[in-house]
Amino acid sequence: MPASGPGSFFRTLTLVAVLTAATVALVWIYGASVRREAPAPVGSPVAAKAESCVTCHGVPEGLSEAHAPEVVGCAACHAGRPEAPTEAEAHEGLIRVPGNLDRAAETCGRAGCHPGVTARVAQSLMATARGLVAVDRFVFGEQPTPDGLATMADLGDGPADTHLRQLCASCHLAREKTEPGPVTELSRGGGCVACHVRYDLPRTPETHPALTIDVSDDHCFGCHSRSGRISTNYEGRHETLLTHADVPADDPEHRRLADGRVFERRTEDAHHALGLACIDCHTARETMGDGRVYRHEGEQVEITCESCHAAETPETLGWDELDEESRTILRLRYGRDLPERRFLKAGKTGRALVNVFLEDDRPVLETKRERRRFGLSPPSEACARRGHERLSCQSCHTAWAPQCVGCHTQRDEDGTWREFASDFFADPPTLGVREDAVTGASRIEPFAPGMIMTLNTHRRPVDGEGLMEEGTFHRLFAPAAPHTVAAEGRTCDSCHRDPLALGFGRGRLTLETSGAAASWRFDPAFAPLRDGLPADAWTPFLQTRTGPAATRLDARPFTRPEQQRILRVGACLTCHDPGSARGRRIFDDFPEALLRRRDVCRATPVDAAP
Repeated sequence: MPASGPGSFFRTLTLVAVLTAATVALVWIYGASVRREAPAPVGSPVAAKAESCVTCHGVPEGLSEAHAPEVVGCAACHAGRPEAPTEAEAHEGLIRVPGNLDRAAETCGRAGCHPGVTARVAQSLMATARGLVAVDRFVFGEQPTPDGLATMADLGDGPADTHLRQLCASCHLAREKTEPGPVTELSRGGGCVACHVRYDLPRTPETHPALTIDVSDDHCFGCHSRSGRISTNYEGRHETLLTHADVPADDPEHRRLADGRVFERRTEDAHHALGLACIDCHTARETMGDGRVYRHEGEQVEITCESCHAAETPETLGWDELDEESRTILRLRYGRDLPERRFLKAGKTGRALVNVFLEDDRPVLETKRERRRFGLSPPSEACARRGHERLSCQSCHTAWAPQCVGCHTQRDEDGTWREFASDFFADPPTLGVREDAVTGASRIEPFAPGMIMTLNTHRRPVDGEGLMEEGTFHRLFAPAAPHTVAAEGRTCDSCHRDPLALGFGRGRLTLETSGAAASWRFDPAFAPLRDGLPADAWTPFLQTRTGPAATRLDARPFTRPEQQRILRVGACLTCHDPGSARGRRIFDDFPEALLRRRDVCRATPVDAAP
């Protein structure tokens, strides 16, 4: 009689394990050419080699351990009928581009893979473009506010929606990619593969594109070189009206894009100059969504400048306090031997920044692709100066923003939408106010012309004559995040004595004195448009603008009293250098300096309305 007890049980278990391993090994060797009556579940080691795909295509190389064919097989991503004996049958139901969001739940998002992530991505602004749809409909007069929850999937046949479909809809992540292939400047859509597939590694016919979290800036460029031109701004390129025929291909001062546009060199972002990639700042949940529904891009952004450049000791999280997704990302980047670290929290959400941590009690950023480390400096003393409490970091540290004035959008007789642009500018941004409706707090941020344009929604021949006089006129500025950060902030003059910064537009702003009186005068560089303001202005000189002025309900230009307060400092800057010892005493406590100013200063317009 066989022996019983724990020892017997474990001997039996060992025998079963050996036989199972032998069976798997036989399937591994012969499975590619053997069709079983009862196929194993897709994704098991048995099924991976048993799929007939490898009979024709060979065993794909170049995939990471998590996506290796012996782990997930081919059908887990590409579907089809992997047990079928013929090519036609095997390709029934084949998914050529598994990452497309309309099928992602069956592929990348299947159980055991990334179900939570694909559900979030489908609701993200990169996939839905909610803010883009709402603002466009608002400008076209088809909804009362620039807020709304309609997505690209909700587009109809009205003027605003056809305009979006023709000129804007290609960039949203949910757009179907019909053929597999590398990401280029002209690539659009594709869901998961838009970011996570790389073809730029050495390849053979059997090499599968890499599936990776190592996302290069090239993956962002195709879409984000449009609209706000964030990708081109970041690398220091500004759009022109030149064509490829105007510049040689090897001209180092210009970059010719695949879509025909030409960009000229400008100051690159300070982070780009150091070699930081887009993913070094932008987090996974920020780009792919966190499951919440947001109305505008700025709401979904997770990071702030203060997340890395904190004035006080930053808050941190240890490994045991991280969410599981952050742990997974760290394991993928570092393997199982993870260093003991305290990770900084993102300013808006409190989630960990997985590449920003304390080292010898100092915050350090480690680039995700090359693992280069940079010490993170706190804000300068000037940032904390009295009177600067409402200034956002970007309001001072944005070097330039792309700006266009006098544009026209026209619908042709055949229903085709066309846009005609005037000259582009690369100047420091206009400043304005964002107000929190709940707390009442306000913040000064950079703005750029979202649209200074005429809009013709009725169909007509486009002959180039009289377009700016027809249709409806719109002058709306948009909150800007140009990605042209400069280490040095703006000068005092560039805010307090610059008419463009104050919203008046380009021109000459002078303080004129006549006897004991003084007043400000503004001579605009551009003639007025249909609303009476100079072509590049946002608000009237020393007046409060009324009516819709921005692409957000919480945004506006400076009011008359705010303009007066800003110019009050500007008046003193006429004589007093803020870099001198006396100037620092004046501007560090400006209200006190006004009380004890000398008689010679009292003629300047610091009290009365200019």
